[in-house]
Amino acid sequence: MMTRKTTVIAALLLVMLSLSPLQVANAIQAGDAISLTWAPWNTGSSGGEFTVSDYGTKTPLFTTFCVEPNEYFYLGEKLIVQSIGTTIMYNGGGSPVALNSLVAYLYHEFAHNSWNVSGIFDYGENRKTDDALLQAAIWALQYGTIDESNRFIKYALDYSTRDGWSGTGDVGVMNLFSPTGGVRQDQLALVPEPMTLLLLGTGLLGVAAFRRKIK
Repeated sequence: MMTRKTTVIAALLLVMLSLSPLQVANAIQAGDAISLTWAPWNTGSSGGEFTVSDYGTKTPLFTTFCVEPNEYFYLGEKLIVQSIGTTIMYNGGGSPVALNSLVAYLYHEFAHNSWNVSGIFDYGENRKTDDALLQAAIWALQYGTIDESNRFIKYALDYSTRDGWSGTGDVGVMNLFSPTGGVRQDQLALVPEPMTLLLLGTGLLGVAAFRRKIK
């Protein structure tokens, strides 16, 4: 039988294990107001990498790439996160479409810097060039163009299966609107995976049960 002290330790460990994966997810929720600006090394480009900040601040939260070539936003404008999921909304006036699994894989590799090939993405002096190539790969894969001369498309085809990647993993889409309801260009973000949420719920239930027991 577990002692009271052992139960406390077990409950705390469970909560810690539950919470730690959330630290890799981007701290953005539906209803938040954000703004997008070029990443400092990417000024003047025709796509991502963009810096995401809470609206009204200049503190960068993370960087992102857009998944819709046919919509737009204004740099620095107030954007409302209507939802975060795995669907690209409106798509330039067309029907909503599901986030492509290979697009999610590439953003996962970029955001975690977990590439299988050393140096495939230059986070240093050539970052703007690689940003443009990765953005082109995201748009091409999302809308059905497989051009293996783009090294990021070839990488996704070669390594996603080897890595056991399926679905969209820990990557989601921020569906963005203006404050007046105008559609804006959807962006990628890291989100907690379903198992993380399950562990979090289990941990909190464990703590609640323990508190009831010791009252």
